[in-house]
Order: sequence, then structure tokens, then C-alpha cells
Amino acid sequence: MEDDRECEGVDIIPEVASSYRPVKGMMFSSIDQAFDFYCEYAKKAGFGARKGGSYVHGGVLKTKYFTCCKEGYKPAKMCDLKGDCNESSKPYYKRRKRPTIRCGCRAHIQLKSVDGGFFEVDDFVEGHNHRMVADSDMQFVCSAKKLTHVQEEAIYELSNMNLGPVKAFNLMRTHYGGFEKVGATKDDCKNFRQGLNCYIREYDAEMIVQRLCAKKTFSSDYPFEYDVNDDRELIRMFWADETLKSNYLAFGDIISFDATFKTNKYKMVFVPFTAIDNHCHSVTVCAGLLASKTIESYTWLLQMLLKSFGQAPKVVVTDQDPAMKQAIAAVFPNTRHRLCMWHIMKKVADKVGADLCNNEDFKSRLCNIVWTDSISPLEFEEKWQAIMVEFELDKNKWLTDMYEIRFDLIPVFYRDELLSGLMRTTSRSERENHFFEKATNS
Repeated sequence: MEDDRECEGVDIIPEVASSYRPVKGMMFSSIDQAFDFYCEYAKKAGFGARKGGSYVHGGVLKTKYFTCCKEGYKPAKMCDLKGDCNESSKPYYKRRKRPTIRCGCRAHIQLKSVDGGFFEVDDFVEGHNHRMVADSDMQFVCSAKKLTHVQEEAIYELSNMNLGPVKAFNLMRTHYGGFEKVGATKDDCKNFRQGLNCYIREYDAEMIVQRLCAKKTFSSDYPFEYDVNDDRELIRMFWADETLKSNYLAFGDIISFDATFKTNKYKMVFVPFTAIDNHCHSVTVCAGLLASKTIESYTWLLQMLLKSFGQAPKVVVTDQDPAMKQAIAAVFPNTRHRLCMWHIMKKVADKVGADLCNNEDFKSRLCNIVWTDSISPLEFEEKWQAIMVEFELDKNKWLTDMYEIRFDLIPVFYRDELLSGLMRTTSRSERENHFFEKATNS
């Protein structure tokens, strides 16, 4: 502000190449083209531009002004004009107190309409009464900071690789050689990405369906299915690319799937199916999106899996979701359904009491029979009954219920299933969920 006051009454004419300087008589095909040209001139000169007043006659724009951003002065409050702005009075409107950059600069360009559709430069004043903005600070001037088409395309392409607008800005900063050379700020990148999301929000489901349908057109054996409700809203989707399909055909004898990963925006359940390869690493064999965790939804998902791969797994590991249990029994009648040991064993403390759960002898003896497959089924039942009697748990309803489903739970009853010892819980599916969450939030 002090620097601007020092320059009052002095015309400062910026040094700009003649190819960027407006000239009286210059023609433009539209107001937007003229404003873009003036903004580019202002950027080279070192000041901000803004649209000024206009004159309209008979519904036709006759005159238009573009001015320096420091043109005019800050409007006074209504209460200041009245001279009465005490606590008891009610001002016409309130305004946040903040400094102003306006200093009455008279630099402007005047356009007049000619031949109905073109605009001619009728007047051009290039003298300013304030200092110019340094090149390193022009990125903060509203009329100068603007993402180019190439930069917008880069932000979009990087977002498809799960790189957000801030990371995109940092990449452009490195590529161009500094913050000031990008021509925009991080907030501009964020605003562009937000605007793009708002634009595609109503069509993103249709876009993903069209994209996967296009893949299916070029690859006839590409597994992809989807379902919509009566309102044409996407409610179910299943897909598996060539890599996932080969994973299932090679390692799909024993799979696990978990439906606890839910996106915040769409409230749809992401259901990845996980297997174990010959290096004991988790591999995804297919995936689905479900709008609800119902028997109908799970049944449809498993039917699409069977339709796509042509064979059912030998063992499926899930949690105790009753909807999953009924769907697996209906679609895979010859497949053994194994319950997750971890989800059940973590409830022991609540069901038997903290005192007994802290008993090292009880914990050791129980874990030695429920986690191992090195004993026989008969030996398991004998030791189970001994523990129930010794610790007076034979009347515990929850343990009795767990004993009734021991064939779907305890490892010793899966000794005849090849490789079944590799997957006893859904922890691999939960680790897959963690991996996908990191990818989608990066």
C-alpha cells in the first residue's frame, strides 16, 4: 500500500513486446477473445486485469471496458456514508474489515461493437499509478493464474493413476522448474479436479460400465457382468481381467472373500476374492461391487463367478455372515464353506469371561486343539470335552453352538482337503482391503 501511495500521480508504463500490447483499431471476434488477450498483456506487464463496466443499447452490447485490478476505490459502508455506525444502529449491511488493493489506477482498454459481431479497440490507457507485480508473484494474481489445456489433461491423466491434484502440482513444479513457472497454484489444481468430479458425478457409473463393456467387445472371454434396479441405478457388478482369470484357474481351489470394505461416496460394498499362489502370496482372482449385503446379492455374485470361470472352488473361507452361508450353499453345493477362525476366537473373552480368558492353562489347551490340524478329529473331541468339563463350560451356550459347527470351523476336519491349511481366516482378504484402500486414497 505504501509503495502504491508513493507512485500516485506518476504514470508507470510497463515494458511489453509490441506483439502483446493492445493497439487502437485492433479487432476481436468476441468479448472473451478480447479479455484473454488483455489478460495475457497484463501478465506480461505485471498487473492483474478484470472486467469493468459496459453499455448495452437495445439488448446489444455496444461498449465494454477491461481495467486494471487496482482501478477505482473500495466502496464505503452504508453506515459510513450515514456517519452513524454505533452499536445501537443497524447498518444496511456488514463487511469484513480487510485492506484493499485499489488505488484509483486508470489503466484500461475500451472496446466498441462494430458490424454486430466484432469488437474494436476504441481506447487504450497503459499508464499505471502503482508498481508492477514481480514475475515470481504473478502466479497469485487472479487473472494471470490459469491452468493450460495441457496441464488440465495432465491432472486428469494422473488422477486415473490415483495421483491427486497436489501430487500433480508437485510433478508440474519439478517439470517446469519452480512454483512460479507453473502458472497456477495448488488450489487451482484442486478446484479443477473438484469441478471435473462434479461434472462426471451423475455419469460415472455409466462411464465405468461403458468402459468395461468396451473391453468385453475386444476380448470375448473377458468376464464382466452388471445389474441395475427398476430406476436404472447400478446395484451389482462383477469383473475379472485376464490376469485375475488366470489366477483363479491356477490357484482357485481355495478362496476367501470379505464384504467389509465399503466406499464412503457410493455406499457400495467392494468384494475382492482372494487366493494363495505357489509362493504363498495373496492374489486377487475376481472382484465385485454390491449395493447391499443380501442373499440375493451374494447369490448373483457367486453365479457370475461360476458362469465366468466354469468351475467352483473346493473351499470358500468367509466370516459368519448368514447371507453368505446361504448363497454359497445354493450356488456351490459341492463346495465346503469354512468359517474364519479369527472372527470366532476373538469372541472367546466376551463369552467365557475375562478371568477364565486370562488363565494361561485354559488358553494354551484351547488353542492347541482349535488351531492345529496335527491331531485327529477323535482326539479333538476328547480334549474339547475334557476342557468343557474341567472349566465348567459344558453349559455355555455359545461354546455349545461353536461345537455344533466344528465341521465348518476347526482345522482338523479339513485335513482331507489339499492345501486347506494355507487359509484358515479371512485375514488375507482384509489385507487386500487395506491395499485397495491405500490405492484409492493415494
